[in-house]
Amino acid sequence: MALLCYNKGCGERFNPDENTEEACLSHPGVPIFHDALKGWSCCRKRTTDFSEFLSIKGCTRGRHNSEKPEEPLRPDVSSEKGANDLQSQTQNEIIFQGPKSAEKIKFFIQNS
Repeated sequence: MALLCYNKGCGERFNPDENTEEACLSHPGVPIFHDALKGWSCCRKRTTDFSEFLSIKGCTRGRHNSEKPEEPLRPDVSSEKGANDLQSQTQNEIIFQGPKSAEKIKFFIQNS
């Protein structure tokens, strides 16, 4: 029975009995979206087209992974007004707090 590989950039079906250390070509890094450029932190390949970004071949060989990754955390959404809000903001404003970028997380890890 063929399983689906969940490594980033792979997505191939594989036979678990034939899964070797060189079977999968994937991206161990994180996707980077900066201005109009899209790419991977691990191999520095960049493109402006999203379809081309999805088709960038992996840069690292390894074993296929059949475990589905956890769902990403949902960002916090709040409609409550904080004490420091400006007077000119309306009562119906929604404040969106998204996840931290991969570059900021990497910066904090390196400087810890």
